[in-house]
Amino acid sequence: MRPTVADLVARIIDRVDDRPRGPGRPPMPTAEIIETLRFFLREGVQWRELQAADGRASGSTLRRRLDEWHTTALLRRVHAILVRMARSGPDAAAWDVVVDSCSVRAKRGGDLTGPNPTDRGKSGTKYHVVVSTDGLPLAVMPSAANVHDTMLFPDLLRLAQVVCTAIGRLYADAGYDSADNRWLCLRDGVQPHIRKVGEPHGSGLGKVRCVVEHGCAWLLANKRLDRRQDRLGRIVLSLLTAAAIFIIANRLSAF
Repeated sequence: MRPTVADLVARIIDRVDDRPRGPGRPPMPTAEIIETLRFFLREGVQWRELQAADGRASGSTLRRRLDEWHTTALLRRVHAILVRMARSGPDAAAWDVVVDSCSVRAKRGGDLTGPNPTDRGKSGTKYHVVVSTDGLPLAVMPSAANVHDTMLFPDLLRLAQVVCTAIGRLYADAGYDSADNRWLCLRDGVQPHIRKVGEPHGSGLGKVRCVVEHGCAWLLANKRLDRRQDRLGRIVLSLLTAAAIFIIANRLSAF
């Protein structure tokens, strides 16, 4: 019998989490924290609505654990492990990836927010995503909505390379058209397929880019991410990374 999504993620966290265990009351089981995190992401409830109950953590406990995991970059390590589990074996030689971004409203402001040029200048946040051509989210990053896509490209490429054996081809739209971005790809042996600004349509890039659009849709299916409500950038990054983790864990649990 395969483990549930929460059990799979919790086992990996317990294995890689090296925080010291002091005396006193033992901490809440990680599986219950993860199940609470999934519910919080999916339903988009407020922190105060998370009340401690049988099998569920309180909002303060979940926030404290997310802060701890952000300090040690634990969620990024768990994400990398799950990606390698999903793409282990002979298919892990070279990966083709697609880069894109999507913007959401941030009514409460906070870190990593700015006027969204695609939403009449209203305050928003942009999620930058790298997805493999078979649908695995390889890297996620938040930024202010008015930050140009090319500014995040070097960091996205580096994060994707951390979890990939090698990247063969990289696809992106004209928002990433930059000589520097192409040079970064070629330097690392990646073939850049980036549409140039002003280039006519019909290249067939849309057939590949639909994969990353689906990836953005899966992230935004979580109500806590679809409308940004958290003011702290580290919480937004943790929730975005957790959503990517659950997408991969769902795939692993289904087979």
